[in-house]
Amino acid sequence: MKKLFLASALLFVCNFLSAQLFGGNPAYIEWRQINTEAARVIYPEGLDSIAQRIQAIVNYMHKNYSSTIGEKLRKINIVLQSNTSVTNGYVALGPYRSEFYLMPPQNAFELGAQNWADNLSIHEFRHVQQYSNLITAYQKAVLSFR
Repeated sequence: MKKLFLASALLFVCNFLSAQLFGGNPAYIEWRQINTEAARVIYPEGLDSIAQRIQAIVNYMHKNYSSTIGEKLRKINIVLQSNTSVTNGYVALGPYRSEFYLMPPQNAFELGAQNWADNLSIHEFRHVQQYSNLITAYQKAVLSFR
């Protein structure tokens, strides 16, 4: 009787237990990368053309728009996420990386005739340039007060 009670109690408790939900990528995704001086674009298989376009924009901005904000640039890993329902992107300082959520906005009229990945790469890489030159600007400000 005691064993039957323990077994039924265990089944009852196990029914309400659940594991933590992990919102990561499925294990079957094959990842690729494009590696250049300015950035490493990491993307799932099948997004080759988008990844090449983002890498081209990042390299163009690095060569042509660095003088407007500062010459320093820390190489960044850009991870392209295609399995999301979020329209956004970000640059994280720790660990230093950027993630692009490639789901375009629901309202197509917000973009006009521009590509979502192009706008996102221009915007987020500007943050990369800002963060790369932030320490230099801080040091100059502190040293000027001495």
